[in-house]
Amino acid sequence: MSTPIRSLRLLPKSGAELDKITGNRGEIFFDPNDTTIRVFDSFVKGGHALLKADLSNIAGGSTNVDFGTRTVESAGFIGTISDISNHNLNDLGNVEVTGATDGQLLYYNGVEAKWKAFSLTGNFNGGSISNPLSIVNSTASTTTGTGALIISGGAGIGGTIHVGGAIYGNSLSITTGGASITGNSTVTGSLTATTGLTVNTGPVAIKGNNRLRLYDTDNTNFVGLKSPANLTADVTYQLPGTDGSSGQALITNGLGTLSWASISGGGGGGGGGTPGGIVGSVQFNSGTAFSGNEAFSYDTGTDTLQILNATVTTLLSVDGTLDGTSTGSITNFVDITLNVGSTIDEFSTDETLAGNSDSAVPTEAAVKTYVDTGLNLKADASNPTFTGIVNGITKDMIGLTNVEDTAISTWAGSSNITTVGTLTNLTVSGTVTANSNVAIATAPTSNTHATNKRYVDSKAIAMSIALG
Repeated sequence: MSTPIRSLRLLPKSGAELDKITGNRGEIFFDPNDTTIRVFDSFVKGGHALLKADLSNIAGGSTNVDFGTRTVESAGFIGTISDISNHNLNDLGNVEVTGATDGQLLYYNGVEAKWKAFSLTGNFNGGSISNPLSIVNSTASTTTGTGALIISGGAGIGGTIHVGGAIYGNSLSITTGGASITGNSTVTGSLTATTGLTVNTGPVAIKGNNRLRLYDTDNTNFVGLKSPANLTADVTYQLPGTDGSSGQALITNGLGTLSWASISGGGGGGGGGTPGGIVGSVQFNSGTAFSGNEAFSYDTGTDTLQILNATVTTLLSVDGTLDGTSTGSITNFVDITLNVGSTIDEFSTDETLAGNSDSAVPTEAAVKTYVDTGLNLKADASNPTFTGIVNGITKDMIGLTNVEDTAISTWAGSSNITTVGTLTNLTVSGTVTANSNVAIATAPTSNTHATNKRYVDSKAIAMSIALG
């Protein structure tokens, strides 16, 4: 029976001694300095120290483990890893988070091919977000600088937008994709739909007794529809689903449902004997149905028949007396044809026709008096004797165009008059200047010629002295 080994005592050697030997293969020594065991293989000097349970003898000490160039594989890390910038952590080798602070996001920089930390207060230099972006900040937006998401420039959105609250802004332009608004929307200014406006559910309300305008092709004029100013109850009309036949009219069943119906007999604008036009319209036959126009109406309160813009293409014959005194004047007639013997109660009796009116018709006596008075002012052509002053007759009227009866100084071209014929007893108060020879029929011997004679004699004496 063998005796069990109760203990194993190893030969201790100091660390300095063990560092100098390679030992024998399988030889074991105890290192009292590191309190560990060294195993020798006869090749490596100092042998191989075994790892202690507390890792106190590993390179780097008990607090910092230095694995050198070795690869560390583990399902997870327990503890704190302060710096992994120089290590390749499988597929996280392109992650750079050195200096990251609390609240930063991780984004991919395509230029550097790295994931980097990004602060919300900094500038994001672009990139794509494939997964949904959820912003949990609930700050309300009242201006362009408030809210959970603030974009200083424009935003391009290619898909549908769902808005649960209100939309504020100067303008809203959606070119493709459309917009879906779940809640109520208020547009303070104008709302313009370029290609159409579709309302799936709910009515379209135009409030304030405003009109629905249907414009023409160049958007200059429109046809407007509006409700009465005051209603005591709601009224809805339902249009028929198909078009009616030519000449048919819309009629109601009394419950708001409209349909097409042919109007015959005493039918009017709405069928069932209802007259056409407005209240007071005189009825006329329009395609076997009664119709009316506001331009041809009768007011029972004032006993007045009103005809606006009427055109009479045939002769209007009146038997008896046409009396308009009870309703006023008949005005704005372009042409009036009166038969011979027609009686007119009142015409203008102004014998001077001073009014010069295009609408007043003078009586026969007034015209005769006006003509006789004018003829009495005319002179007899064969014996023109005037007893008074005749004004307004010019020399051109009586064939004396070349006769002047005013002063020579007022004549046209008076400064260039060269011939005036024979002048008798001409008296000149100023100086007469002769630019050429003055022809005198007789020698200047009379007293009236003395001045000329002395002037000529003096010139002759002076010339004689000069020649001598």
